[in-house]
Amino acid sequence: MLRIRFTGNDLARVRMSEAHPLWEAALSLRALRSRSQAGTLGDWRIKVRTRFPETARILLTLCPARGDLVSFLIPRKGACHWRSSVEAVQGTPRDRLHRDITVLGAGKRTPAEMLALAAGEPAARIELGRALRDYHSVAIAPYWERIQARIDAEKAHRLRGVAEGGLEHLLSTLVTPSNWNSGVYEINYEMDREIRLDGRGLVLAPSVFCGRRTVVVEDPEEPPVLFFPVSMAFTAPLHETETAFTGSLSALLGPTRAAVLAVAVGGITTTELARRLDVAPSTASEHVKVLRNAGLITTGRAGRHAVHTITPLGSELTRRREAG
Repeated sequence: MLRIRFTGNDLARVRMSEAHPLWEAALSLRALRSRSQAGTLGDWRIKVRTRFPETARILLTLCPARGDLVSFLIPRKGACHWRSSVEAVQGTPRDRLHRDITVLGAGKRTPAEMLALAAGEPAARIELGRALRDYHSVAIAPYWERIQARIDAEKAHRLRGVAEGGLEHLLSTLVTPSNWNSGVYEINYEMDREIRLDGRGLVLAPSVFCGRRTVVVEDPEEPPVLFFPVSMAFTAPLHETETAFTGSLSALLGPTRAAVLAVAVGGITTTELARRLDVAPSTASEHVKVLRNAGLITTGRAGRHAVHTITPLGSELTRRREAG
C-alpha cells in the first residue's frame, strides 16, 4: 500500500504533466522485460528487443523490472524536450548519482560501469548520454507521436474530471483501487510505503509504459512524480508512426473537418465538439465518422463519453496543410 499524505498547500500544488520522452523511456525499460507478448505493447516489445543497442545495457540496470526507478532519470528540469532532458541527466550532481545508485544496488554486486557513474566520472556521464540517445532512437522516437497523442488525450480527459468533480474526485478515480481519506491518498502498491509531501506538491504523470499499476519516483528536493496508466479508452496496439499518406486524404479537409482535427488534439467528446463547432451533435458525429474511417481520428470511451483524438496521421496531414 502506498500512502501519500497531503497538507493544504500540497492540494494547491498538484499538477498534471505533459508527455515527457525521457520519463517514458525510463518506464519503457521496465515494460520491455515483461514476458507478455500480447496487448498494446506486444509488437513494440518484439521490435525493440530485436533492435536493442548494446550501448544501452547499463539502462537495464538503472531501470529494474520492479522496485523504484533512480530519481535522476526522471529530471524535473529540461522541460519535456529530449535533448535538454538528457543534458540534465548528464549534469546530475555527483552526490545524487552516488545516493541513487547506492540505494539501487543495496545488497547486490555493483558492476564497474555503475561504480564509475556513481563516482560522477566524466567518461561515465558521456556513456550514459550515449546509452539514452541510442535507446531513444529505437524504442521511443519511432513511436513518439502515438505515445504523445495518448498521453495528451488522457491529460485532457483528467482535467475535464477536475473541472466537473474537483481534485479529490480526480485522485479517487485515478487508479483502482484507491482511497482518499482526510488528506491521505491510499493506492494499491507493490510495497508498503508512505510519502509526506510537506508542501512539495505532487506531479501526476499519465504513462503508456507504466503498466497497470502506479509508479512513484521521489526526490527530497522535488515534488514526487506519480505515474499512472492511460485509460483503456486511449490504448491500442503501439505501432511505429506512419508518415506517408495518399494525396486523396487532403480532399477530406473542408473548413469544418479541419476544425475538428484542430480541436481533437487533446481529446474531445462529441458534445464538446458540437458546442465548439456550433453544430448539432449528429452533424459532429458524422464529421468524426468520416475522419475516423480515413484514419485521422481515433475514438475511445472514458466512462459514459466517447472521446475523439487526432491520430499521428491526422497531425501530419494538418501540419502539411498549414505548411502548404
